[in-house]
Amino acid sequence: MSRLVAALALLLAASAASAAPRPPHHPAASPFVAELDRQCPGRRLQDLTAGDLALIMEGFTPRLSPAQRRDVEAAVGQRCARIEAGLTCANNASLDAYHRLGVLRRFVGEACATTWTCRGVADCTQAKP
Repeated sequence: MSRLVAALALLLAASAASAAPRPPHHPAASPFVAELDRQCPGRRLQDLTAGDLALIMEGFTPRLSPAQRRDVEAAVGQRCARIEAGLTCANNASLDAYHRLGVLRRFVGEACATTWTCRGVADCTQAKP
Protein backbone atom coordinates (compact mmCIF):
# COMPACT_ATOMS: atom_id res chain seq x y z
CA MET A 1 0.00 0.00 0.00
CA SER A 2 2.82 2.45 0.79
CA ARG A 3 4.28 1.91 -2.69
CA LEU A 4 0.93 2.89 -4.17
CA VAL A 5 0.79 6.03 -2.03
CA ALA A 6 4.36 6.93 -2.97
CA ALA A 7 3.63 6.37 -6.67
CA LEU A 8 0.51 8.52 -6.46
CA ALA A 9 2.41 11.28 -4.67
CA LEU A 10 5.11 11.19 -7.33
CA LEU A 11 2.49 11.30 -10.10
CA LEU A 12 0.71 14.25 -8.46
CA ALA A 13 3.99 16.14 -8.05
CA ALA A 14 4.88 15.57 -11.72
CA SER A 15 1.42 16.71 -12.80
CA ALA A 16 1.63 19.87 -10.72
CA ALA A 17 5.05 20.71 -12.11
CA SER A 18 3.91 20.26 -15.70
CA ALA A 19 0.78 22.37 -15.08
CA ALA A 20 2.75 25.32 -13.71
CA PRO A 21 2.15 28.49 -15.73
CA ARG A 22 4.81 29.22 -18.29
CA PRO A 23 5.53 32.42 -20.16
CA PRO A 24 3.80 32.58 -23.53
CA HIS A 25 5.89 31.26 -26.40
CA HIS A 26 6.59 33.75 -29.15
CA PRO A 27 7.81 32.24 -32.42
CA ALA A 28 9.75 35.46 -32.95
CA ALA A 29 10.67 35.70 -29.27
CA SER A 30 14.42 35.55 -29.62
CA PRO A 31 14.77 38.61 -31.88
CA PHE A 32 12.00 40.44 -30.01
CA VAL A 33 13.42 39.77 -26.55
CA ALA A 34 16.97 40.47 -27.70
CA GLU A 35 15.89 43.84 -29.09
CA LEU A 36 13.92 44.64 -25.91
CA ASP A 37 17.01 43.79 -23.85
CA ARG A 38 19.11 46.06 -26.06
CA GLN A 39 16.73 49.05 -26.12
CA CYS A 40 15.08 48.95 -22.69
CA PRO A 41 16.90 46.44 -20.48
CA GLY A 42 15.27 45.38 -17.25
CA ARG A 43 11.75 46.48 -18.18
CA ARG A 44 10.70 42.94 -19.21
CA LEU A 45 8.20 44.12 -21.81
CA GLN A 46 8.07 40.59 -23.23
CA ASP A 47 5.89 39.88 -20.17
CA LEU A 48 3.12 42.29 -21.22
CA THR A 49 -0.32 40.75 -21.54
CA ALA A 50 -1.40 39.90 -25.07
CA GLY A 51 -3.91 42.76 -24.92
CA ASP A 52 -1.37 45.36 -23.85
CA LEU A 53 1.10 44.24 -26.51
CA ALA A 54 -1.70 44.34 -29.11
CA LEU A 55 -2.48 47.95 -28.12
CA ILE A 56 1.15 48.94 -28.70
CA MET A 57 1.05 47.15 -32.05
CA GLU A 58 -2.17 48.96 -32.93
CA GLY A 59 -0.40 52.28 -32.42
CA PHE A 60 2.56 51.12 -34.52
CA THR A 61 0.57 49.82 -37.50
CA PRO A 62 -0.31 53.25 -38.98
CA ARG A 63 3.43 53.97 -39.33
CA LEU A 64 3.91 50.99 -41.64
CA SER A 65 3.65 51.37 -45.40
CA PRO A 66 0.47 50.00 -47.01
CA ALA A 67 2.48 47.06 -48.39
CA GLN A 68 3.93 46.32 -44.93
CA ARG A 69 0.45 46.48 -43.35
CA ARG A 70 -0.84 44.01 -45.93
CA ASP A 71 2.12 41.72 -45.24
CA VAL A 72 1.45 41.76 -41.49
CA GLU A 73 -2.29 41.18 -42.02
CA ALA A 74 -1.53 38.28 -44.36
CA ALA A 75 0.88 36.76 -41.85
CA VAL A 76 -1.74 36.97 -39.10
CA GLY A 77 -4.45 35.54 -41.35
CA GLN A 78 -2.28 32.72 -42.58
CA ARG A 79 -1.13 31.68 -39.12
CA CYS A 80 -4.28 32.29 -37.11
CA ALA A 81 -7.31 31.87 -39.41
CA ARG A 82 -7.60 28.10 -39.14
CA ILE A 83 -7.34 27.91 -35.39
CA GLU A 84 -9.41 29.41 -32.63
CA ALA A 85 -6.79 31.71 -31.26
CA GLY A 86 -6.77 34.91 -29.34
CA LEU A 87 -4.47 37.87 -29.45
CA THR A 88 -1.38 35.80 -28.72
CA CYS A 89 -1.46 34.19 -32.16
CA ALA A 90 -1.90 37.56 -33.89
CA ASN A 91 0.84 39.13 -31.76
CA ASN A 92 3.27 36.31 -32.53
CA ALA A 93 2.50 36.46 -36.25
CA SER A 94 2.95 40.24 -36.20
CA LEU A 95 6.29 40.02 -34.36
CA ASP A 96 7.47 37.48 -36.91
CA ALA A 97 6.36 39.74 -39.77
CA TYR A 98 8.02 42.80 -38.18
CA HIS A 99 11.26 40.83 -37.97
CA ARG A 100 10.98 39.62 -41.56
CA LEU A 101 10.15 43.16 -42.80
CA GLY A 102 13.05 44.71 -40.89
CA VAL A 103 10.86 46.94 -38.71
CA LEU A 104 11.20 45.03 -35.43
CA ARG A 105 13.78 47.52 -34.13
CA ARG A 106 11.37 50.42 -34.81
CA PHE A 107 8.50 48.58 -33.14
CA VAL A 108 10.56 47.81 -30.06
CA GLY A 109 11.64 51.45 -29.94
CA GLU A 110 7.99 52.45 -29.74
CA ALA A 111 7.27 49.79 -27.13
CA CYS A 112 10.21 51.02 -25.05
CA ALA A 113 8.95 54.61 -25.37
CA THR A 114 5.82 53.60 -23.44
CA THR A 115 5.76 53.83 -19.67
CA TRP A 116 5.17 50.07 -19.19
CA THR A 117 7.38 48.03 -16.86
CA CYS A 118 6.86 44.39 -15.91
CA ARG A 119 7.95 42.41 -12.87
CA GLY A 120 6.75 39.06 -14.24
CA VAL A 121 4.40 37.49 -16.74
CA ALA A 122 1.28 39.69 -16.94
CA ASP A 123 2.50 41.58 -13.84
CA CYS A 124 2.97 44.95 -15.50
CA THR A 125 2.24 48.55 -14.61
CA GLN A 126 2.07 51.67 -16.68
CA ALA A 127 3.31 54.88 -15.09
CA LYS A 128 0.94 57.79 -15.40
CA PRO A 129 2.34 60.81 -17.22
